[in-house]
Amino acid sequence: MSGGRSGLGYRQAYLVMAHRDDLVFRTLLSMLDRPYNHLFVHMDRKCAGYRQDEVESLMHHAKLTHTRRMDVRWGADSQIRAELLLLSEATARGSYDRYHLISGQDLPIQTQDTIREFMQVHSNKEFVGFAKPAFSYAYRVRFYYPMLRLPWPRQSVLRKAMVALGIGAQTVVGVRRNSHICFQMGDNWFSITDGFARYVLSQGAWLKHVFRSTYCADEVFLQTLALNSEYEDRLYRPTLASGMALPSSMRLIDWDRGSPYVFKAADWPQLKVSSRLFARKFDGGVDSMIIQLVRSEYSV
Repeated sequence: MSGGRSGLGYRQAYLVMAHRDDLVFRTLLSMLDRPYNHLFVHMDRKCAGYRQDEVESLMHHAKLTHTRRMDVRWGADSQIRAELLLLSEATARGSYDRYHLISGQDLPIQTQDTIREFMQVHSNKEFVGFAKPAFSYAYRVRFYYPMLRLPWPRQSVLRKAMVALGIGAQTVVGVRRNSHICFQMGDNWFSITDGFARYVLSQGAWLKHVFRSTYCADEVFLQTLALNSEYEDRLYRPTLASGMALPSSMRLIDWDRGSPYVFKAADWPQLKVSSRLFARKFDGGVDSMIIQLVRSEYSV
């Protein structure tokens, strides 16, 4: 099969960012294994012993393509570069109707046919989540964070100290980069159209300049591009009883109980009635039963 178009009609590219080959990752691939899906997988370089050929052989209907592997560091601009790598690889293969960015710790909580039909109904909408009406995270894009590229654990005391010292020193000398840009923020997982995907890639030089050495800007760059382009009017905003909501990525992510919370079997009733399309996150080491329940319900 060449490119994204075929006789299968509406086709989807799933861009999977994973850092380990485990039960959730394998379950995700199995649930996405449909002839109208093409999976593009970026497995973090730190995942030792990963067998690309073995994983590709698991697919029976969907096509799976691996990108080159990068060392992705939490909070660093390597997160953005990995996302752009996935988008670039997918768009180079052809034109897909929808590009879903999903983590290796996420699972769909609707069937693939339901998700596909929903996207077809909203074929001109961009599913990009916004956290708040106004941007209140200027520290993420105002200062430089080169220390995030170093191989320190996320919760390292030394890492946190270096970040704090860096912010303090830059504040003293008056660093205020990117002060002329109107930013926005939300979750970094998205479902976008071919037009927006190619627009994002066309802004590569600008993205590299603005977001170099920023902090957790993978949750900022796409929202900012949408907000400052013609695609703002195409953002999907679900209608609530209280009125129009903020733009949504249609992901179920619980930030109240964790960072984010790992779903368990006790949460199954909540997942089952959700109108969202995907949920994160899951971890077989924490609770494998919920993974089995999701797979059984939504693999049809």
